[in-house]
Amino acid sequence: MLVKRSLVPALERGLGIIELLEEEKDGLTFSELQIKSGIPKPSLARILNILEDYDYVRTFSDGKYKLGFKLLSLGYSVYSQLDLVSEAKPFLLKLVELTRETAELAVLDRGEILYLDKIDSPEPMRLVARIGSRYKTLHCTAVGKVFLAYMGEEFLKEYISKVGLIKFTENTIVDEDILRKELDEVRTQEYAFDDEEVRIGVRRIASPVFGSFKGLVAVIGIAGPTFRITLDKKEELGEIVKEVAMGLSVKLGYESEIVGKIL
Repeated sequence: MLVKRSLVPALERGLGIIELLEEEKDGLTFSELQIKSGIPKPSLARILNILEDYDYVRTFSDGKYKLGFKLLSLGYSVYSQLDLVSEAKPFLLKLVELTRETAELAVLDRGEILYLDKIDSPEPMRLVARIGSRYKTLHCTAVGKVFLAYMGEEFLKEYISKVGLIKFTENTIVDEDILRKELDEVRTQEYAFDDEEVRIGVRRIASPVFGSFKGLVAVIGIAGPTFRITLDKKEELGEIVKEVAMGLSVKLGYESEIVGKIL
């Protein structure tokens, strides 16, 4: 039988703090962390300072500690090593088969949308996406709205503060309250819709892809002209995108019961 040895107590304590914060989604105060971990206050303060320096942990205005964005980027690195593009390819093909629109796969990299893969629509009139494209504006696209909806309150606040709600078309959402209401709808229906908000004549529908650690891994969706992605087809296409995305999530280790109608 293997015996667990603590050769580096500070490292073990730091990992324990990360696990505690993963369990407590609303965060923990210093006192709560001290009670739950049993770590002496001076040692706990030093460990938290180091974790904050490397962005594994962040302190917020309410005095609580929460996980930092560094862990998210590490999560993406793990999935890139598992070859997310190869895993997603059959699901992108399925999206094209079911919708006849261009299918896209994107991740969030350093706060920007990064398109990892795409399969073009077979239709003569189609949106041509470019692999490797980056976009820092999130509020005006379906893909970006998914990231804003699922990355948490602090991420949203930071985005609005640093990037702002830039207007691209008459349909672009530039009011924070309206955007927040839309993000609530994204979380409820589990897909986002872009109604010519960044480019006239183009609509997008996108849905979240989760991994075995329950976190957001990527976003997949469709993009096409408004004369095919019509408003009366929004719900039907949204359900298709959502289920295909969930199929990929299950493939990546996420537990769900909704897969089966299409895949």
